[in-house]
Amino acid sequence: MNTIQGSALAGLAAATKRLEISAQNVVNQGTVGTPGAEGAGAAYEAVQAIQTSGPDGAPRVSVQERNPSTVQAYSPNNPLANEEGLVEIPNVDLATELVSQQLASHSYKANLKMFEIWDDMQQAVLDIKT
Repeated sequence: MNTIQGSALAGLAAATKRLEISAQNVVNQGTVGTPGAEGAGAAYEAVQAIQTSGPDGAPRVSVQERNPSTVQAYSPNNPLANEEGLVEIPNVDLATELVSQQLASHSYKANLKMFEIWDDMQQAVLDIKT
């Protein structure tokens, strides 16, 4: 595999991971938990994708817990509310997640374009040889 293909594959994997993490946050944004609870009574803890470059220059995505990962909201009628009427919800902003998903989608498309360009280059080389 050449450098163009390796770079494109690494970019595709990074974009996929970023999209997966954002989708996980969106799906779980409505989970509610009791403040301070652990296990089944706890709210989903929002995460974020951190993209860095590896030693070879390829993009790498790691998952990190968002700070803060949950926030408290007033919902006294919720069965999981504490004595003060507070519940814990994930710290997820839908608008931010949708923008993140769009960026990941555009990154994915750009890396797919690298395969098309590589294919065009290979075709040009074959045309020159024949």
